[in-house]
Amino acid sequence: MTPRRGTRTFKRRLRGATLAEFAVVGPLAFLLILAIVQLGFMFMARSTLNQATFMAAREGALRNADPAVIRSALVKGLIPFYQDTTQGNDVMRLSTAWLAAQGDLLVPTRLKIDILNPTPGSFKDWGVSDPSNGNRRYIPNDNLQFRPVSVGTHSKQTLMDANLLRIRVTYAYELKVPLISYVYKRVMCGGLGDGVNAFGGDTTLLDAAGPISNCIYYQQGRTPIVAYATVRMQTPAIEQ
Repeated sequence: MTPRRGTRTFKRRLRGATLAEFAVVGPLAFLLILAIVQLGFMFMARSTLNQATFMAAREGALRNADPAVIRSALVKGLIPFYQDTTQGNDVMRLSTAWLAAQGDLLVPTRLKIDILNPTPGSFKDWGVSDPSNGNRRYIPNDNLQFRPVSVGTHSKQTLMDANLLRIRVTYAYELKVPLISYVYKRVMCGGLGDGVNAFGGDTTLLDAAGPISNCIYYQQGRTPIVAYATVRMQTPAIEQ
């Protein structure tokens, strides 16, 4: 066999090898690119949620830590997620986005607000009954520098600690990139709900990524994003 003839035979054997390699690697590379794009969207969403959570906490600090006020301020802060950027009229765009946010966030699994402080123990230790408000307890907020600095028995807090408003917000962010929501659900929740094991096994990534309760988000094509905010009360916190 001449060298030239051997080379032709070798090339003939390699014909189509690139296509076979692409068939294996291509889908994985495509999913990786989509995942990177979705991760960028989630990073921006986290920044928006952080700002909205802080604004909600600040509004709550000015309004006696009222949960309804906190929620209302938070919904306003989440309007950017619901805007139609093709709408040229600013008033119409923002009004429509606000209505869309109100409707979407009525679903219980879309938004959760937890007031972490003041705690029930804070009101037990430092609460004062207000006869003009149905004897509801409130935590004094004035002249804190002259008040006792002892630690309460129930809350293990001082009065100044009890005057910190801390909230936790869990928002169900919609995964926008095609295919990612399906892959996310299959990886994070396995075959939950359909009896099929994800990728051939019973074990999912939940042990490392979060509790089983998070699957309620993944099943909707969403992922939970959590933000915290802590501000000092500017008005007396009223027990709800």
